[in-house]
Amino acid sequence: MKTTRESTNSNYLTVADVKNYLNISQASAYELVHRNDFPTARIGGSIRIPREAFLAWVDLRTRIPKEVAAAMAAV
Repeated sequence: MKTTRESTNSNYLTVADVKNYLNISQASAYELVHRNDFPTARIGGSIRIPREAFLAWVDLRTRIPKEVAAAMAAV
C-alpha cells in the first residue's frame, strides 16, 4: 500500500490510502467511505478510516477458493 509518511505511523488511513491499497479510482474510494457498512471516522471536515477496521472489512470481503487456501497452508 502506498502511504504518506504521516499515515504510515497512524492508526488511521486517508481516502487516498484506501484508493491506493485497493487500486481503485478516487471516486470509487469516496463511494466506499459513504457506505453504511464501511468503517469511517469523521474528524472535523476530514474522513479517516481506522486501519485495523479497514483491513478486517477487506478480509470479510475476500473470497479465497478452497484449493488456493490449501496450497497457501501447505507453504
